[in-house]
Amino acid sequence: MGYEYKIVTKLTEKQIAEIQDLLVTNIIFDKKYEFNSKMFWDFRQPENNGEMPNISIIFENDGIYVCQYSSSYLWNHLGDLKNYIKTQKIKFKLIDYQD
Repeated sequence: MGYEYKIVTKLTEKQIAEIQDLLVTNIIFDKKYEFNSKMFWDFRQPENNGEMPNISIIFENDGIYVCQYSSSYLWNHLGDLKNYIKTQKIKFKLIDYQD
């Protein structure tokens, strides 16, 4: 089990595509795959050869779900995503499911 968060926001198709392009260039990007009709984006540190990735992301209708398996800090290894949201002035609400 990891630390779960939701970045609640409305993104355009263009913004989603740009964010996905950013994610693919992330040095720890591992793979994307479909499971239960949802597309997962997994990130894995080189030393992590276990079953669980370090981060999983799912794009949902109301934002971006993030599960950090190795850190309690949402933006760990997701600085490009954070910067994109900031530079595009995308309004969002953060839900921390641990609270």
